[in-house]
Amino acid sequence: MAARSKRIQGVFALVVGATALLGIGYWMGQGNSVPLAAQQAAPKVTPVAATIAPETDAKRVVAYMYGQPITREEYGDYLISIYGAERLDLYVNKRIIETACAKKGIEVTMIEINAAIEEDCRRIKISKDDFIRTVLKQRYGKTLDEWQNDVMKPRLMLSKLCRDQIVVDEEDLKKRFINRFGEKARCKIIVWPLDQKTVAFKQYGEIRKGDSEFDAVAVQQHDPALAARAGEIEPIGRFAGPESAKVEEIAFNLKPGAISEIVSLPIGYIVVKRIGTIEADASVEFEKVKAELRKEVVDRKLDSEIPNLFAKMRDEAKPMLLLKAKTTDVAQSPKK
Repeated sequence: MAARSKRIQGVFALVVGATALLGIGYWMGQGNSVPLAAQQAAPKVTPVAATIAPETDAKRVVAYMYGQPITREEYGDYLISIYGAERLDLYVNKRIIETACAKKGIEVTMIEINAAIEEDCRRIKISKDDFIRTVLKQRYGKTLDEWQNDVMKPRLMLSKLCRDQIVVDEEDLKKRFINRFGEKARCKIIVWPLDQKTVAFKQYGEIRKGDSEFDAVAVQQHDPALAARAGEIEPIGRFAGPESAKVEEIAFNLKPGAISEIVSLPIGYIVVKRIGTIEADASVEFEKVKAELRKEVVDRKLDSEIPNLFAKMRDEAKPMLLLKAKTTDVAQSPKK
C-alpha cells in the first residue's frame, strides 16, 4: 500500500514536491542509520582498567559500568547484531559513492549540505523546523544528522559526479518555461488498483452521472492522499516529464467538465476529469527567468540520471553482503 502510494504521488506530484526530493533514499538504501561510535563522557569514578591504554581503536572505551569499561568493539558487535543486516546495504552504497568521488577529487562540505536542505525547504514551502519535525521525524523516522549524512551528502556527491554529463539546450528551457508559466489543466483523478478492474468498470457509469457522483467515489478511492483531496491533483502543465506524459495527454484532450475513458497504467486503472483551466501567465518574460529555468532543468535531468549512474557504479563495485539477517541463513547476494 505504501509503495503504491509513493508511485502515485511521484506521477501526480500530490505532496508538493516532497516525494521528489526524498527519492534518493529509496534506491540508495532504506532504513535509519545508527551511529556506531557515539562517544560518551567517562564517569568521575576511577575505573579498575583506566590505567591500561587501549591497544587498538576497537578497544577504545565508549562507556563504563560498575567501573569497568565497555569498548567500542563490544558496542559495535551489539549494534551489528540488532541492525547490521538491515543497514549494511545503505552503508555499502555510501562507501561506493565515496570511493567514486575520491577517485575524482570530489568533496561535499557541511555548508553545501545545509544549503541544499534550505533550498529543498524553500522548494516545498516549509520551514526547516517543520521539515525536521513533520517530514523527517514523523514520516521517515530520521534525525537531521541522519538526513544530512545518509541522504543529502550522497545525493550531492552523485550530483557532482553526474553534472558534467548533463546537457541543457534552448528547447529544454522553452519546454520548462511552458510547463511553469503556460496553460495548465485542473483535474481530478480516480485510481483503482490493478486487481480492481471489475470495480473500476462498475463505478465508471456512476461517476459519469455528475459532479457529486464523481466526488462520492473519489473520496472513497484506495489511495488516501487522493481520497483526502477528492481526487484533485496539482494543475498539470505541458512537458511535465515522461512519468506523467500519458495523464498530460489525456488532460489536455478533455474539455472542462469532461471525463476520460478508463485507462490502464502501471499504477492501476485511472480516470481523469478536467475541472478547469489556468491560463498562461503572460507577465513572465522568458529571458528574465532563463537562469532559473536552467537550474530547474539541470536538477530534473540529474534526478533522472543519478539512479542510472549509481546502478552502473554498483555493478562495477560488485558488492557482496555476507552479514546474515536474523530471519534467514542465506547471505545476501549482490543487487543487479
